[in-house]
Amino acid sequence: MVSLPHTRALALSLSLLGAGVAQAAEPTWVDARVATYARYFQTALLPGVPGAVLQVQPQASVTANAFVRFGAVDLPGAEDALSGEVAGWGAVGPFAPFQGLSGDGDVTSAWAQYRNKQVTVKLGRQVALPASSRFVRFDGATVRLGVSLAELEVYGGWVALPRWNQPRGYYVLGTVGDALKTAGLFQAEDRLGQFVVGARVTISPTSRVRASVRFFEQHDAVGTATRWLGAEVFASATDWLHLGGTLSVDLLSFSVPEARVWADVTKWEKVSLSFDYGFQSPTLLLPQTSILSVFSGAAWHELGGEVAWRPLRTLKVTGRAAGQVYERMPLGGRASIAAWSAPRLEGRAQFQAEAARLFVDLKGYVMGRLGTRVRLSETLWTTLDTAVYHYDAPIRGTSWSLTTLGALEWRLFPHLRTLASVTAMATPYALFEVQGLLRLVLELEPTSGGSGA
Repeated sequence: MVSLPHTRALALSLSLLGAGVAQAAEPTWVDARVATYARYFQTALLPGVPGAVLQVQPQASVTANAFVRFGAVDLPGAEDALSGEVAGWGAVGPFAPFQGLSGDGDVTSAWAQYRNKQVTVKLGRQVALPASSRFVRFDGATVRLGVSLAELEVYGGWVALPRWNQPRGYYVLGTVGDALKTAGLFQAEDRLGQFVVGARVTISPTSRVRASVRFFEQHDAVGTATRWLGAEVFASATDWLHLGGTLSVDLLSFSVPEARVWADVTKWEKVSLSFDYGFQSPTLLLPQTSILSVFSGAAWHELGGEVAWRPLRTLKVTGRAAGQVYERMPLGGRASIAAWSAPRLEGRAQFQAEAARLFVDLKGYVMGRLGTRVRLSETLWTTLDTAVYHYDAPIRGTSWSLTTLGALEWRLFPHLRTLASVTAMATPYALFEVQGLLRLVLELEPTSGGSGA
């Protein structure tokens, strides 16, 4: 996978910071999408012991995601002041047979926002970003105040977890012992009734520099689950050198869950370079009251670099290499090279090839991937993507895995399109597996992509 340039994130962040300072009037807009997925598959709830015959039943379910957004609604004395979004999902079918459910659904976002030149107020179900690799969904309020070159944001509310995040899997794990069926564990782990508070201060002394400090705290019935302090810095030293860094501190254990620094060099027309260092301790990313926090995960350091070369407008080649140091574990590393091409055929075809190598203590895998997307007509697209993995050490006696995906997308009308895809796999865990997906998408605006759907 080719990473997005960090400079885009810097430009976006600076533009968002200035959004509350200078606003241009725009017409009121409404954006909406409904996507429906139909699936047919066979499943078994629990794996069997060697030689056992499981009862495998076919299942069919239909899932729908939908959102509607609006913005730039004028209020008396305030242009473009009101915006909002409502998004949710629903499903029908035996997708959770061990819970006896034949239907489910949830609201993923439902908020309204008022904004003027200095103040923004958002009420309802929304998402906050307390740290670089985490997010939290809550029902509450966010107030943002922008003054000159600084911005202050405070928020608070009750945690709102979509039901797919609740610990259904513990029913499966509970078959090995009654301890995981304890009601107290479920009450603590489902995180119902939790509340969060947070704040962020951002300053931008010049157009080239932005810095922010974040605070986040989350509580549940057991006690304080998380208390974080984070910092971010982004700077453009020159027109071609861009620097950045992030740091998160767990104030409960006075330790660092994650940190990252990077530099992008875009001095040359056809070549760009990127260097980065990252650290992460996976265990510290979990709430301290979570049952999963007792399972240790080795912290790791990574130092890497990436080079992107665009010899032609229609061809881009990207290579990346990184070394990893794990605490209490051997050394590791990863390397990849990828090529993307879009021949000048009126934008009708795109091709991608990738090769990667990953190892820890000289054990890992080699991966190769080929993909293509071709526009057959004005309303018809086809996609084919194949990936092959070879493992250094056999898994369940198998050293290879193969995954192939084929898809056909048809735009029936300007606002209605359908997609049918088939995925075939051969892995160490399945001699042969086939999955099918049929999707129907209705859009109010063909380029829409809501944050909650």
